[in-house]
Amino acid sequence: MILGLLLAVGTAGMTMGTELSGADWHPIYLSASELPAGSDMVVQFTPDGKISGYGGCNQFFGAYSLSGNHIEIGPVASTRKGCPGIIEVESAFFATLRAANSFTQEGDTLVLYDAAGNKLVQFVRD
Repeated sequence: MILGLLLAVGTAGMTMGTELSGADWHPIYLSASELPAGSDMVVQFTPDGKISGYGGCNQFFGAYSLSGNHIEIGPVASTRKGCPGIIEVESAFFATLRAANSFTQEGDTLVLYDAAGNKLVQFVRD
């Protein structure tokens, strides 16, 4: 399954590729769905423009690029497993990533927002 994820994300004056790379970002809040207990969802950014992760059922991978205060992610491909009860949360997670427009990053916390400024997802860094 190919997931085209396009995000316009403000960097608030920081170099995102440097700040986000080299860490595992785990969601602790997802506005579109309740996260299952013990969720092992993760997103990883690399300095060379690659993104990968695990949505709770499927691995995903692709590329991202930076231009000023924006980031473009995708296309992103994923494995195609079906996991009853998890696939719905994973679908909401991928839709949330597609809806993101801006972010704040303070220390080990990353938050993505939609175009209206509503909080979509909050991550913590390992």
